[in-house]
Amino acid sequence: MEVKIHAERTNSGWSAHLAGPNGFTVTAKRLDQCKELVVERIKSLEEQKGNPEVCEVVVKVEAELPGIICDLESAKGKMQEAQKLQEEASAEIRNVVVRMRDEGLTMRDIAVLLGVSPQRVQQLLDKD
Repeated sequence: MEVKIHAERTNSGWSAHLAGPNGFTVTAKRLDQCKELVVERIKSLEEQKGNPEVCEVVVKVEAELPGIICDLESAKGKMQEAQKLQEEASAEIRNVVVRMRDEGLTMRDIAVLLGVSPQRVQQLLDKD
């Protein structure tokens, strides 16, 4: 089960609200404690309904921190783009190493050209 809570910073910590007909609000000093309280409350409510075996509860947090959340989303997007570019670069370098080997270059020659160790060249070839 996946639920989404809306969290706001308060003077004493955090207040998190779960919307809906059975919605509720919890407060805690830390945001991770709010998540734990939400999970406990949902499991308790499900047990009261006669559902003692609730599957895993995943809590998605939406926090209200003006200005900071936009920056966070931007940073996350850049991290995802960086990971994609890293994967593309890794695939390209493996391809280049294979082509160099096909041209008859030694592992040591390839290592010198790439600026890595011969062991790293072997790892790149093993991944292909």
